Amino acid sequence: MLPQSARVFVTGGTGLVGSHVATQLVCLGNPVRALHRADSDVTYVAGLGCELVVGDTRDEIETLAAAMAGCDAVVHTAAVTYVKLPWEKVREINVGGTERVMRAAARAGVKSVVHVSSVAVHGGRPGRSDESSPTDAPLLPRELYARSKREAEAVVHATARELGLSATILRPAAVYGERDRLFTPTVVRTLRLPVQFLLGDGHGTIAAVYAGNVADAVVTALGATAPSPGARAQGARIFDFGADNPLDQRQLYTALTRALEVPFRPAPLPGAMVLAAARIADAIGLRIPGAHELPLPRTVRLAIGPNPYGSEKIRAELGWSPPFSLDESLERTARWVARERRSFGI
Repeated sequence: MLPQSARVFVTGGTGLVGSHVATQLVCLGNPVRALHRADSDVTYVAGLGCELVVGDTRDEIETLAAAMAGCDAVVHTAAVTYVKLPWEKVREINVGGTERVMRAAARAGVKSVVHVSSVAVHGGRPGRSDESSPTDAPLLPRELYARSKREAEAVVHATARELGLSATILRPAAVYGERDRLFTPTVVRTLRLPVQFLLGDGHGTIAAVYAGNVADAVVTALGATAPSPGARAQGARIFDFGADNPLDQRQLYTALTRALEVPFRPAPLPGAMVLAAARIADAIGLRIPGAHELPLPRTVRLAIGPNPYGSEKIRAELGWSPPFSLDESLERTARWVARERRSFGI
């Protein structure tokens, strides 16, 4: 368990995962110092009582190290996701930023770092994936986020070995919950249609996890006993986090339509038909709004088939289990969506 006196430096503290990590730590009594850009909305984390530091992971290592002074651990969540930026910019932020954070942590005397990565590193690898799976499946040229996360993981391993840091890599699947600006809004936009189209029968398990459970996994990893020097020489520990509570499309749509007080009119579409249409749409250049990098056929397969990602290792090795049930996760998300409905255009 993380000592209550441990001060934690969180990059991306105003983001989805970062804000939930801050919440979890504050609830446990741990002081939090949150790094945020000057233009970020800090209302939520300020309300938690976090110490706020204006900065960017593109800052000089010395500047970041000064910001981390007096902290015992670092949680690195800051990253750009599915944004239309050139590779050089994505790499500068996601890969270069990760290296600067790792080196700054070592310079500041921090010994423990949790880096939040993504199951996107598995790419389009067929079948089940876990921590032992090689992350060398081909990526499309436009899959810059997945590519950057692969390179960032390599940086974490290399710098952990070089600098003697205790590092953990956590790879969540798609994350939903309060303050989500990607997955949940994409779903909510579909609720404005006269019917809600389901990919397949709607009972396929979605590769999505609740942000509060991701945060708890991060804090669990922070509080776990540091690996032995021999293990540290191998680089960072890795935990896939692709499943907390099984969630399907029907459950998600039911919770959100109820919160928004719109009728749930499910319209199942045959999986084979949707997959064929997705291949054609992808070939002619149609993209998912807000997530243009994601190949449509892969997205459909993830929706209609079994979730290929798990969380078995973190459960077995660290004794982790989800503190938030599926009902509570959906209820919290739905309440937030209802409060924010105007920003979603509903």
